[in-house]
Amino acid sequence: MNASKGQKMLKNANGYLLSASEAAKRLGVVSQTLRRWNLPKIKLGKKIYYEEAIIEKMLEGCHEKK
Repeated sequence: MNASKGQKMLKNANGYLLSASEAAKRLGVVSQTLRRWNLPKIKLGKKIYYEEAIIEKMLEGCHEKK
């Protein structure tokens, strides 16, 4: 959980938030695919964020199936 240069890590009651591009990068997909999956998201103004815990659970699920 490292913030890129100049970026602040956002946090809510459930943990850290990832921007759409950060979440897509972690999952190895493009942002458009992430939107199509219709995951729970948080919208702050025009920006969309995803809870890091949800993205991590998805990654764990993918690794368990292999």
